[in-house]
Amino acid sequence: MKTIPHCVECGKPISWGVHVFSQRIYGHSLCLKDQCAIAESGASGRAVDLYLALKSRNFPVILEYFDGQKYIDMALPGKLYIEVNERHHQNSYQAMNDLASSVYLLEKKIPTIIVSDTMLGNPGSFEHVVNELSKACRVMLKPTHSYSFTVVPPLTLAQLQ
Repeated sequence: MKTIPHCVECGKPISWGVHVFSQRIYGHSLCLKDQCAIAESGASGRAVDLYLALKSRNFPVILEYFDGQKYIDMALPGKLYIEVNERHHQNSYQAMNDLASSVYLLEKKIPTIIVSDTMLGNPGSFEHVVNELSKACRVMLKPTHSYSFTVVPPLTLAQLQ
């Protein structure tokens, strides 16, 4: 008995034909709607590969997340941003935009991890990057425990007797 493949993005069941096509194009099972959304997102191929690798590990990352100032390649909204720097990002205009964005994110206290495009070109280093980003995502998704304390006035002599 064959198991029914599911979309790594939305979790809905997909047909075997769509599954095979998606595996060939993206390396992951995606429904047609999510294949179209990724194709139309404007994200680079390497950013999509990294995004799908993190999604397949069940991290709730969002591709091409708009933070109010610019689009971020991937995000755990409000917790962690992941940018893939490509070779064409080396011009002075892009560098100034990246600097302004870095200051904006610093003010919002959102950590940003910048991954070099060249690190994603080799399967061994790609897997290492995915493992390290998975650790970062786990840390950022851990619930923070806040404990509250109540201070009561000290007991009087009458109460002690």
